[in-house]
Amino acid sequence: MVNSLVVVHDRAVGGRLAAWLDAHRSPASERFTTSLDRRRSITIVSRDVRASISGSTYMRGTAMSPEHGAIAFGVDGWMRLPQPLDEHGVAGEFLLAAWDRKRVRIRHDVFGSVALMHTAGPGFVAASDSLLVLDDLRRALGLGSTQHPEVLLARSVLNSHAAQQLSPDTAIREIGWVPAGRGLEIGLGLRLTTRLDGVPLAERIVDGRADRAQALRTAAAFIAGGTAALAGIPGWWTDLQLSGGYDSRVILAGAVRSGAIEGIHVSSASGVAAQAEDFRIARLLAERSGFPLNEPPDAGAPIDLGMNPATIWAASLLGIYDRLMPATSVRELPRELTLTGLGAGVLKGGWGWTDLDGIVDGLELAPERLAALRAQIGAGMRAIGADPAWRDASELQYAGYRNGLHGAGHIGMHMTGVRLLQQLPLAVVGHLRSDGLPARQGRERAAFADRDGGIADLLALLHRDLALMPYEGGRSLDPERLDRRLAALGGALRDDELAPVRILGSPEAVPAGPAVLGDEIAKRRGFDVELTAEAIVPAAEGALAAIDDDVVRDAYEEQIAHARWKLVTKGLPPHHAGYSTPRALGLLLFAR
Repeated sequence: MVNSLVVVHDRAVGGRLAAWLDAHRSPASERFTTSLDRRRSITIVSRDVRASISGSTYMRGTAMSPEHGAIAFGVDGWMRLPQPLDEHGVAGEFLLAAWDRKRVRIRHDVFGSVALMHTAGPGFVAASDSLLVLDDLRRALGLGSTQHPEVLLARSVLNSHAAQQLSPDTAIREIGWVPAGRGLEIGLGLRLTTRLDGVPLAERIVDGRADRAQALRTAAAFIAGGTAALAGIPGWWTDLQLSGGYDSRVILAGAVRSGAIEGIHVSSASGVAAQAEDFRIARLLAERSGFPLNEPPDAGAPIDLGMNPATIWAASLLGIYDRLMPATSVRELPRELTLTGLGAGVLKGGWGWTDLDGIVDGLELAPERLAALRAQIGAGMRAIGADPAWRDASELQYAGYRNGLHGAGHIGMHMTGVRLLQQLPLAVVGHLRSDGLPARQGRERAAFADRDGGIADLLALLHRDLALMPYEGGRSLDPERLDRRLAALGGALRDDELAPVRILGSPEAVPAGPAVLGDEIAKRRGFDVELTAEAIVPAAEGALAAIDDDVVRDAYEEQIAHARWKLVTKGLPPHHAGYSTPRALGLLLFAR
């Protein structure tokens, strides 16, 4: 990124803030400052920032509102969403700031796909999607940053539970995370105040009311209408990344059902042996359904941002999501909209439908690391409104942290991704109890017997034949069982249910690429390295001594050793070398 930095500040802080921005060569095109009252101003930093401002509203990214049958791009699209609008409940990938003389309200999408962190000090409050930028701002304003040993220990565990943000805590004690479903309100009284507002995500899901059949029909109709609307945007190339699994096939079924498939480019990866089965299934689907596969794209000339991908990563995903992305600073297809099956976890889950004990039981970890992981996951569950003892606590945690961030690695490069399965009503359906009891009554013993059937139901509603075709690994759906499910849902989706989805605004209006600020900070902080084993391992080894806590230092010495094994012994490229590689390189955050 940094895609967005928002600072509310007194006049005295304004001069030091401007000097910090000057020192990092932040251009005028990426800065916006306006007065809030006689004493305070708001400064926003992002690429081509004025393109994302309308009056007293800043919005960068893409919003998706099935409730309104709309997908909105940029601030103009956002302003055209029907009112009243629950700002906290809109999906997509965006950051929003709105202000008046009393307060500044900062929001992100309901599933937290876009990171939102905050910090404060005398005379200022700052919010951003970049841990590195907020840390550097604190230093520039003469404030310290303290390592958070519990977070660092918890995030040293090599599994998917620890591979992304876990709770409202970050690796730096003075920088907090705004959980999914919530926003930040900065009050402009005698003193600047900050508070979280909005309904926690788990409360929206657990207490949400839905008729399962009708909710699935409405969601399927939005998926079909969404594919048609995106395929119809002039000059933009809509690419569906198809695998051999269930999730992306729902999007394909929507495109076929709506008649949009002719306007959508369908691609399937086939570059390495591990992708062979996915590609075989995708090719079979293409042959039987009559659509081309992997045709050469036409989405504009490549754009080279001229940045080191390591510095883009450091100013975006560092400390947030453990994957080294992007692989290059070249955006090969700058006018491309990408469709995937990512987001399906809000419906079907991903971590086994268990409580906190079920997540950590059986993990062979040193007591200190196990305690840290347990504490952080528990804190994360409570922060989104879940009880760690609930039977579906693991999946509420998944929805609040993993689900959004897992599909958001591209956000440092662009904010026009659309995940049609990432709908809040689908999350409600996924967590409906099958034991007939009220939502919260004895939820630690609740039954969710049909939690995996929703994806098959969406497929059947949209296109029965596609639902019955083979999947990777030799899997298939039983026709008789599928027909019984379809009958219980009221039959296949009717033509009169396929309401059009409106496109509000244009993807052209969403500036792509990170701001200069984050790139320059990352370079100065030592992240300007080649993404090779020869550069990553020595950089991590040199930064290890900066870890204050002995137990944490030992844990990260193991991370470096694991990264070395992946990169050197196994010869994996850094982008496919697992969680330990970005964690090892991330130690540079603490180096002086």
